[in-house]
Amino acid sequence: LDAGIVGMGGAAFPTHVKLSPPPEKNIDTLIVNGAECEPFLTADHTLMLTRTEEALTGIAIAAKILKVSRIFIGVEDNKMDAIEKMTAAAVKFKITVVPLHVKYPQGAEKQLIYALTGRQVLEGGLPMDVGCVVMNIGTAAAVHDAVVLGHPLIERITTVTGTPVADPANYLVRIGTPIRKLLELSGGVKENPAKVIMGGPMMGFAQSNIDVPVAKNSSGVLLMAPEEIEQFEGNPCIRCSRCVKACPMNLLVPTLSTMIEAGEFAMAEQNYVMDCVECGTCAYICPAKRPLVQHFRRAKAEILAKRRKK
Repeated sequence: LDAGIVGMGGAAFPTHVKLSPPPEKNIDTLIVNGAECEPFLTADHTLMLTRTEEALTGIAIAAKILKVSRIFIGVEDNKMDAIEKMTAAAVKFKITVVPLHVKYPQGAEKQLIYALTGRQVLEGGLPMDVGCVVMNIGTAAAVHDAVVLGHPLIERITTVTGTPVADPANYLVRIGTPIRKLLELSGGVKENPAKVIMGGPMMGFAQSNIDVPVAKNSSGVLLMAPEEIEQFEGNPCIRCSRCVKACPMNLLVPTLSTMIEAGEFAMAEQNYVMDCVECGTCAYICPAKRPLVQHFRRAKAEILAKRRKK
């Protein structure tokens, strides 16, 4: 808690809460996410290669706190150098490194649990309901730094990449460093980007100002050229069902989208819109170029705001 450690892979959930499950929850498995399935991002890959011992020590510390009997690290098999290095070093920690198929969104919490344990987290459920705790590999390294070195979380590895970037690279930067400084470190830009994204192309957020600072969960800064950008058009749904087939949570995407456009947020909640992981697969695959994931983000925000008022 004092070290300010949060999940460094996405939602920035406080790590001390995750490592303090309710006593009635029987946690037997710690899963560490090293999949890094988001395109363009290589921060976790770099960390596994450069801070192998620190990450594994942090995992062992978390496992001791949770008193688990099994520890898995899931890494996509396009990172064989990281898999080999982590596997060799993990033997003494009794940690199992598992190669995973390259498939987006392989690193999503519920998908990772199913891939590594075969357990399914039901609608509205949490990993602890099936005896699991999931943490990011970067968070594990931060746990090591806090416990072994006494260092709070004040820096992280961040990817700076994209076609317009002169010299794409990974940098160890202080939290609060502005995007502008990262671009200077990368030699500036070769052409004016059409979009600057904090995060990856699927789940990241476009930024209108390059003085926006790096946060604890900022895994990357992505610049995209004009020819790489497609605009949403808001066309009518053509009922092709591609989004339904692609959705990792098996949601009825067209039905939910219609409900949300009509302002029927309560009905969308009843149809499990809160289970959406905002991976962006539905919007990416939609031939009508509908802003589907944006609809779901809006609905979830409305539902959460209503819950807070109660």
